[in-house]
Amino acid sequence: MEIMKENVSGCFFLNTVYYHQSYCYCICMACITCSDVHELLIMNAPRRRAITLATGAFIILILYVITSYQKLLFFSVTELHCQFAEKLQSVFAESSLHRERFTTVVSLPQHQPSQATVVGHATVFYIWCGVRRRPFEFRNYLSVRSALRTLRPDAVWFYCESEPIVDSRLYNTWWQELIDDVPFFHRQNLRDVGHLTPLNACEDPGRPSADFVFALVTTRGGTFVDESTIVVSRPPDDRLTVAVDSNVRLRLLNAHRGTSCPSLSSNDSWSWSSQNIRVTTCPSHLELNDANTTLCFHVAQSLYPKDIWWSNSSVSQILRLQFYNSAEVQQLLPSYKRLAPNVGHVVWVGGGKMNFLFFLCVLSLLHVAKVDVVYIHGDSPPTGIYWKLLIDTGQKVQLVYRENIGQVGNS
Repeated sequence: MEIMKENVSGCFFLNTVYYHQSYCYCICMACITCSDVHELLIMNAPRRRAITLATGAFIILILYVITSYQKLLFFSVTELHCQFAEKLQSVFAESSLHRERFTTVVSLPQHQPSQATVVGHATVFYIWCGVRRRPFEFRNYLSVRSALRTLRPDAVWFYCESEPIVDSRLYNTWWQELIDDVPFFHRQNLRDVGHLTPLNACEDPGRPSADFVFALVTTRGGTFVDESTIVVSRPPDDRLTVAVDSNVRLRLLNAHRGTSCPSLSSNDSWSWSSQNIRVTTCPSHLELNDANTTLCFHVAQSLYPKDIWWSNSSVSQILRLQFYNSAEVQQLLPSYKRLAPNVGHVVWVGGGKMNFLFFLCVLSLLHVAKVDVVYIHGDSPPTGIYWKLLIDTGQKVQLVYRENIGQVGNS
């Protein structure tokens, strides 16, 4: 910027004036003397100080509100520094070293629920980790079905890094079936939640962070269920319930909204200092011994409906209950109340000569399957020696004329 000195008339041509010591910095199009500039600055000084003080007071007020009322945030500062996973590891490690202490930890006496207030598990949370898209398998479908049947939530929130896909063989369509069947099944990308907390939601593909899960559930209240965990019984309503597998992977967590971070006490060993916490195991389906005493179990490998058809194991009975609404083995019994007509159908579009394989197809229906009649559907009759042979020998074949549609659907 060019520094312009005062002319004879004591006038500057400027629009904005910056006053520093004895110089006036000129931009354009105004006429003000240096004495005028000095006077203006002295007059506006109190106003500038007032604005500065007001801005500082406002910033201090905002900081006070944030630190005093942390629950106004989605995840409070206390929850962010809870280190729930680390505490869970400490308790489990100590318990596994001393079996009798582990039994004490997981078998805390259950408090009688309050008769005045009934606390329900109104919301269920799932966290689907993995940037690379993967299919939603049958075991994942059964997990959600078990949560719906056992917990009866008002809403199921499914947070994912990337939404599940249908596999290349178009077999695992369970994801779409859930979306179609459950109107309160909500999907949301983890990016929409993760920006509200510095915690990483996922440790590995398929494994959510225990710290993130604890922060999420205690902020909103409800039950977190791992993607392959089958919920067998309802957690108690009056305490923080945690279920882990043998690798201390979090499989289920139930908590009220506003539950504070549990603390540890270290006398002879690490344990929860509060007695209002229940920690239990959630074994794999291969390790489950008694389904009547477990809160949950997880399916440790891919599963298909055929795997639960005939087995009478506790696991198969529970899974059949989720899928078929009955724990009993489904018996395939014939019914003679309504029989299908004993006829065969063949589609022949475009006409032309009947080849030898087509000829054998019709004969196999008549003489092997022993149908009463074979209906050939097409827009024109077959031709050739094999068709003539069928007609001349009086085979039970009838032609049904059909218009050649050309396409199915709107595409």
